[in-house]
Amino acid sequence: MTRYVALYCRLSPRPDGSYEGVDLQEGWGRTYAASMWPGLPVKVFADAGISAANGDHRPRYEEFRTALGRVEVAHVWAVEQSRLERREVEWFTLAAELDAAGIKELHTNRDGVVRVHDEVAGIRAVLNAGEVRKMKKRVNDRLAENAAQGRAAGSKPFGYGHGVDESGSKTYVIIPEQAEAIRWAAEKVLDGWSLANIAAELRARGLVGAHKVKVKDANGEIVTDAAGNPVTRPSALTASSVRSMVTKPTIAGFRVHQGVIVGRGNWAPILDEATWQACRAKLSAPRTVRTADGFTYPITDAHKGNTTGRKYTLTGGLAVCGVCDAPMVGSIKKLKNGKRTPYLLCHPNRGGKGCTGIMLEATEKYVADEVFGVLDMPEFLDALTSDDHATRRDELTAQLTAVEEERNEIAAERGRGELTLAEWKNMRAGLNEREQRLRAELAAVPAPVATLDYRAARGSWEAMTLDERRAFLRTLIERVTIKRAKPGTKGFDPDRVMIEFRQMA
Repeated sequence: MTRYVALYCRLSPRPDGSYEGVDLQEGWGRTYAASMWPGLPVKVFADAGISAANGDHRPRYEEFRTALGRVEVAHVWAVEQSRLERREVEWFTLAAELDAAGIKELHTNRDGVVRVHDEVAGIRAVLNAGEVRKMKKRVNDRLAENAAQGRAAGSKPFGYGHGVDESGSKTYVIIPEQAEAIRWAAEKVLDGWSLANIAAELRARGLVGAHKVKVKDANGEIVTDAAGNPVTRPSALTASSVRSMVTKPTIAGFRVHQGVIVGRGNWAPILDEATWQACRAKLSAPRTVRTADGFTYPITDAHKGNTTGRKYTLTGGLAVCGVCDAPMVGSIKKLKNGKRTPYLLCHPNRGGKGCTGIMLEATEKYVADEVFGVLDMPEFLDALTSDDHATRRDELTAQLTAVEEERNEIAAERGRGELTLAEWKNMRAGLNEREQRLRAELAAVPAPVATLDYRAARGSWEAMTLDERRAFLRTLIERVTIKRAKPGTKGFDPDRVMIEFRQMA
């Protein structure tokens, strides 16, 4: 087997802030190899734009180490020692691998010929790692100061572009088209639309995510251009993107540093605080379930329960038994003629006693028709413009803001050493519990209903998801009560279905 010269190339910053592309490094390495080892083949291992200081996965670097293990490499070249490894412990590990492969020297442009087991190489590795730590501390100190001053972060969230304010500080500038999409998405979240449907609508409008993603080939490898830089494309908007765009503190004008809100930013918010808090509550509050014995518990993302059963619009507590007031469930019932059909039942599994039952699909159609019939009444639509819950919604929003401020205060006290770790953990747990309770209560407060497009809902009813239908009905209906059937009644009897509409001022 013919051994070869291995060139390891990685992006390296220039003093002016630009970058030496891996193509330049490769050119230097090939020139060096041709003069030092003429006739030996050359193989390039290049990682474009990947750090060697943070333990990031470097595919080509790992291939290089594998080649060392197979004793394929005769000589190694890099621009400098730190291009291969900038961490001291990892350098000594690599040095042992190089030595085991019979390679005693690393050839570089800037450090000369480095003897891999020489003390100088070890000292240089320690110095390189020390410089990395100093650099990170300088960067972190600067980022913390920028955050404290309310300056925009380096990331670019959906809805904003980078700009400069009157003082010359970095800020965010609103992108009108994206900001309008965020406000529309927030309305639809509060109206009960699913995140997936919101994302689909935004994609249909031609909107894309704020960030670029690296293009990968059929083998999952990152595609690079002629200069060795990763090829990127705009990211697609997904349900997760929508959740982020309406719940991210940046959208409400808050500056976040290391996961904590540190104050107001120096940019204009896209969502007002009340709408932002309402969206967070809608998307994060747990759903409370009541068992047959009266015990209640929250259903969170970690506890979904059995989700394989059939789902119906009027289940989930919207329809109740007119005899025992227990929530009704959907089930398949076999009729006397042998036909199987969905039924709403007062079931013992939900605390019922088997008091009532009614054809489910006919009931759901009747309720929907009645709701849309009421919406055709001008006086009912006029009443929808009122918002009797605005005061309570504002109170809960203010309390949630106070929780955020208190969390920041105790974090600062912990940072100054004024709190023990146990005290800090107990306080944080208490605040988290209070925040969850407030968000659950805020989620239970009806959203402003005037934002709903009721007439459009009629035409899109069949296309709505289950959650969207439930959310739509709950903005108008307190509950649907199913009364006992009259003796001798056959088929669906609408007189058994009592719809209690929400009180409109």
